[in-house]
Parts: sequence; C-alpha cells; structure tokens
Amino acid sequence: MPRKRMKIFETRRFAFLIGAAIVGLLLLVDGTRDVLRNVELKILDTHFILKNERKNVVFQEGTVKSINDPKRSEDIVIIGVDQNSLSKFGRWPFPRWRHADLINAFSRIKDRNSRERAVFLDIFFADPGVAADDSILLRGMEESGRVFLENVMKSPPPTPSMEADVAARQDALAKRWGLITDVKGDWKSVEAFLGAEAPLVPYANRVKGYGHANYIPDADEIYRRQPLVIKQAVLVEIIKLDELKPGYAVDENAFERLAWLDKEGRYHNIDTPVSEKALVALKAVMEKNAPFKIEDVDSDGTPDLQYHIIRKFRDSFVPAITLSLALEYLGKKVQDVEVTLGEHIRIAAPMKFDPETGEWKPYQIVVVPEEYDEDGNITKPGVYRTLKEIVIPIDRNGRMLVNYLGAPSEEAFDGRQTFPMRSYSGYASKAPSPDASTWPRSMNLANKILMVGAFARGMAQDEKPTPFGLMYGIEIHSNALNTILMDNFLRYVPYWQDVLVLVLLVAFVCFYSSRLSTVWSFFITIGILIVVFFVITFTFEQRNLIFNFTKPAFGILICFVAVVVYRAFTEERDKRAIRDIFGKYVSPRVVDQLVDNPPELGGVDKQLTVFFSDIRGFTTLSENMSPQELVNHLNEYLTAMTDLVLDYGGTLDKYIGDAVMCFWGAPLPQADHAVLSCKCALRQMKRLAELNLTWPEAIRINIGIGINSGIMTVGNMGSPIRMNYTLTGDNVNLGSRLEATNKEYTTNIIISESTYGLVKDKFMVRELDNIRVKGKNKPVVIYELIDCLENIDPPLKGSSA
Repeated sequence: MPRKRMKIFETRRFAFLIGAAIVGLLLLVDGTRDVLRNVELKILDTHFILKNERKNVVFQEGTVKSINDPKRSEDIVIIGVDQNSLSKFGRWPFPRWRHADLINAFSRIKDRNSRERAVFLDIFFADPGVAADDSILLRGMEESGRVFLENVMKSPPPTPSMEADVAARQDALAKRWGLITDVKGDWKSVEAFLGAEAPLVPYANRVKGYGHANYIPDADEIYRRQPLVIKQAVLVEIIKLDELKPGYAVDENAFERLAWLDKEGRYHNIDTPVSEKALVALKAVMEKNAPFKIEDVDSDGTPDLQYHIIRKFRDSFVPAITLSLALEYLGKKVQDVEVTLGEHIRIAAPMKFDPETGEWKPYQIVVVPEEYDEDGNITKPGVYRTLKEIVIPIDRNGRMLVNYLGAPSEEAFDGRQTFPMRSYSGYASKAPSPDASTWPRSMNLANKILMVGAFARGMAQDEKPTPFGLMYGIEIHSNALNTILMDNFLRYVPYWQDVLVLVLLVAFVCFYSSRLSTVWSFFITIGILIVVFFVITFTFEQRNLIFNFTKPAFGILICFVAVVVYRAFTEERDKRAIRDIFGKYVSPRVVDQLVDNPPELGGVDKQLTVFFSDIRGFTTLSENMSPQELVNHLNEYLTAMTDLVLDYGGTLDKYIGDAVMCFWGAPLPQADHAVLSCKCALRQMKRLAELNLTWPEAIRINIGIGINSGIMTVGNMGSPIRMNYTLTGDNVNLGSRLEATNKEYTTNIIISESTYGLVKDKFMVRELDNIRVKGKNKPVVIYELIDCLENIDPPLKGSSA
C-alpha cells in the first residue's frame, strides 16, 4: 500500500520547492563560478554572430534600400597599412617621414572645411628614430593640428631610471589634451596603473589629443570591453607604518589615497581619516600579510632596519583613445565628461561639425537611412534623432561593452568590409608639396575620423581575439568608437529582471514537468530553451538589451531533471505498491492502467457489481478424496474460475474456502460492470461443464453464483500491517445471500433486481420469486440468469471458443 504523503510532498507541490531551491542555488553561485560566466560569454558571442547582416533590399523596380548599416557611422574610415602598402613601401616599420606624407595628404587641401576631423595613428613613437625623419614628422603633425596618438598603461611602475622620463611624457600629453576630472563613485577600488608606454615628449607636445589604447580581455581571453577610463597612480610619498598616526587624512578631492602592498603584490586601500581603532586593525593585518621594507644603513651587507610601509598615491583618470576621438568629433573637451563609475559616462549637448556651413550643429544620428533610386536620387528621406546627451553605460571599472558590428573587414576591394578600409599607400604616395597652390580642393574626407593602423597579417602583433575571431586593433578601436558615436550601447537589463525571468521559467517547468509525462515534458523543455534563446537574441539585436541566458537555461534543465528524478523515486515506489496490491486481484493489463491512473485507495462509495460463487456439496466431495487430492482438485477449479474473472476485467477480492468473491467497477471505472459480471458467470458455467467432463463423476463440481449491483464501499481495509482491497456494505451481503439462495431454487446463477435492471436488454432471464432476505425489510425480486443475447467472449482477450 503506497503510504499517504503529506500534501507538500506530492509531486505537483514539491516540484515548486525543488524549483525554489534551484533558483536559490543559481543566485547563490551567480558571479562566483567561472563556468557560468564563461558560458554566458560564449552566449554573448553567439548573439553577435547571429545578428542580421544588412543587405540591399529591392522594394520595387528601380528602388533599393541603402547598403549602409544605419548603426554604422559613415565618418569612421580605416586607413590600413595593408599588403599593398608593404609591397609599395617595403618592410615595416616605415621611415617616419612616410607618416608625415600621409598626414600632409590629409591636411594640405584648399577647402579647409573639408578637413578630416581627426587622424589617429595607431603607431608607437616611444623611441627616438632618425633625427631628420622625426623632424619631418613633427612638422607634419604641427601643421595638421589634428593628430591623435596613444599610450599604453602598465601595471608595474617604471624603473627608477625611467621614472622621470615616463612622468614627463605623461605630463606633456595631459597638458595638451587634459585629464578626466569629474569622477564619481568608488574610484579608489578601480585598478591602478603605475607605469605607461607613451610617445616621446616632442611628439606629445604636438598632438591634438591622446588616449590609452588598453583593452582588457574577459576571463576567456576574448576582447569584448574597453576601459574608457583608466586610473593612473603616481606615488607621492612613502610613510612608515609606525609613523602613521590617528587622524591622518589625504585630499580625496585631488584623488589622493593611502594603500599597502601584501605579499602577493596586491594593493589594499586605507580609509581616511585613519581612526585609532582602524590603525590597530591595520597594524595587525599588515604584520601578518605585508612584506617588510629592509634597509642596510651602513652598507655592510647586514640588514639594520625592517618596517612596514604605507604608500600615498595621487590618482588621475586617463581617457581611452576612442573616448578622446569621440569627444573631438562631438565638439567636446575631456573636461566636459562626467564619469560615474558603475553607471555611466555622460557627454552633454553633443555637437557635429557641418562642412557645408562651417558651423557646429546639434548632433543627430540616423534612425532610418535614406533610400535612393538607381541614379542616386533620394526617393525617401531618412529619419534622424537629435541627441541631447550621450550616456555610455560602464561597469565599476569604467569598462564599456563594445557593440561589434560584424566580422573583421577584408583588404580586398570587393571583400567584406564592416568599416570602409582604404590603403595607407593610396594617400601616403600622393602627398602634396608645401606649395598651397598645388593642393587639391578636397580629399572627400570632410569631418571623417581617420583610423590609421596595421591591416596586414604578420606586420605587427596587433590582432586580438574578438567574438568574430581575430581582428586588427585598429578595427577594434573603430568598433568601440562607433559604439559611442552611434549611441549604440549594449546594456545589461537590471538584475531583478534577470531574476524574474529565471523564477518564471523555472516555475513553468515545475508546473508542467510535475503533471505531464516525462516524454512530453522533455520535448516542451527543449522547445522552451530554443524559444528563450531566440527571444533573448532578438532582444539583443533589436533593443541592445542583454538578458542572462545561462542561469535560466541551467535552471530549466536542472529543474526538469530534478522533478523527473523525484517523480521516479516517489511515483515508481507508488507504482510498485499498486502492482503488489492489485497484481493479485486483477489482470496485468488492468494493473498497467492502474499504474498510469492510480485509483483512490481510501474507502469510497461507488456503483459496483459484486459476484459470489460457492461449490455445492463440498463436504461430500471432500469425503471422496485425500487432503492432497482435494487441494489439487480445488486449485485446478479455482485457477480456471479466477482466470475467467480476470479475463472479464473483474477484481478478485478473496477466496473463502472453496468460495470466490470478486467484483466489477473498481479500481477502474467500468460502465458495463453488471454486463461483464453476468457474462463471466455464464462463461464460468460453460468452463465448469468442460472440466467436469474430464473428471470422474465422483469428484465433479456444481456451483452456485450470486450477483448483485448497487452502491458499495470499496477500498483498502484492515490494519497498517495487513490490508486488503475489498468491499463492504448491505449490497455486498445481498450478493452473498443470493449465492446461497441457489440451493432453494436448484439454480446456478441468481441475479438481483438491481442487476437485472442494468442487463435486461442483453440477457435471457427467468423471474424466480419475490423474496425477503435476512437483514432486508423490503422484498427483493430475484432472477435466474439463463443465457446472453450476444457474444460472451472476454473483452480483453478478443474472440475465443
């Protein structure tokens, strides 16, 4: 008997507890397990790859949609040092005067309003070259006035011999372009860079602007983010720990801070002003985790002093080169930027230069591109959106997620190009002379940002892995710059929305997997995963919103498996119990149906038909046989009768000596329970006649059968250690008394008035009497069952003789 479980442990309820536990577990490990983070990063890459590529679409004869992606700025142009340039100019690096030719080709035009907006040289000038070449390039940069260079921030501090030189280079760059000063949020915890590789001071003094070129890979070494702001730290003072006194403070408005270095080389910030309690705790933790500063005062090779030190830093915030180029394009200074770490970088009131009027106008971006006919005439004007501000989403380390537009561009003219790429040699080989009268009117680069960098394999270690595979650094910069200029930012949805999606999906899985079959649940689960993935991908592409897919996917799969396993442990146990109970009473096919649709095993009142049979003259029969012969004889008889009960879908209740009790209509409902019972009775008489022909006359058997229909109580009855699935009630007693009444009327099968009412159209009967049975006040009409008007073959086994 399956034990009655508390309602909360029923599968349909307990599944939701399983789901809640899975949600809690996923939220608990969120951000602490690399496997989840790495899977989500790969999902993000898949979103990038599945983004629809824009192509020409013909609407009607002679009208096509612009090939340009409306999310790509037309003012970003890559000037690539490609194979053609290498073939023409020789090995890399080129002489620096060659770069001067390139710059002069852009700057020496007659229409000054058609000048490029900026020239970014993704080329390092950290070491002196040929003096004459340097002089030519410096003159070209000064004449242009629009050249941007880069530096690379480094974590280790410069060597003492290089410290002054590095500081001078950084100071020169900062004086020309400036630093970000409006920084809010937890700036102390941002990773600090103590060193830098920067252009020589003469170059720094001639740039229009600069920015760092650092990209920091994710955990899987793929470059997806750029820190738009990097913290540069300068050591201004070293303080002995013992000399640090309570109340010591730094000027945080000038971005000063205190920090100590542990044995693993990690810095830890110290809150100021320093309290007495904090100082005691600091000394204790440094005593345990900080290395000593050791001094040999008398230079005898033996340490004389050892102590712990505190470092005082002054931080400054360096913009990324892409942010600097964007600010130049938008008519803003680096000092105009507002940075709130963990939230955004705000560029207020962006503008754009109009080469036709020579004026700066409010900045607009394309929403719907213009459409042209075959002759280049506008057939439908574009739709534009004016930006009052640009708000760049960043994380707590100042990093922006780059919205890559597509696969890496190719060198060939007819190859795939996400951004237009023009050959370095095409411009550098056509540099005008200093004579302005020989200058061309324009280079068709009005207000363009020219991104100059490596675009040939093997010429420089400037390819980095991205969601689209290896990509040249200059194109990564272009993608980052485009993300800013086109206000095309990817934003993670608020955390609560990710949690809500997780909870709803897991709850839905709990709902159907606890109710439907495992097979159906499996296919629904796979379908949900596919739908959720493509909905998230669609949201990514159309709305630039990133929903977490990994946690819901893990939640859906784990929940499905957990519920199925729980069902297997609980329901299979119940099914085994049902087989143990009903395998003795009903046919195997009925047992299978009961397993799929378990009956109510508690006492219930149902409309049933009860069947009793007993051997007439059993005493005489037993006197003619030995005990063993009698048992064998009875077993043969009972086996035949029991098989027929099961064949007709009946439930064997019990053997009472030589008597048999069975019933129809439970545990599975049977609309024709009375008909089946009567057919079984007739078939038993026929089978008994066949058996009697095989037995000696002295041991032949005659039986009486009583059948009654009505409301009876059916269920498991007994004690907790021994129960039987049986019937009780007055109608059961009546069936037993009808069986005994056969003796008085010398009949074999008697049915009650209620049974007759259910089968009268299908059987031939003879009314016997109107009798009063023991325990009943009202007389009962009884009938002898004679024959059936239709086939009496067992319904579960088909036709048989």
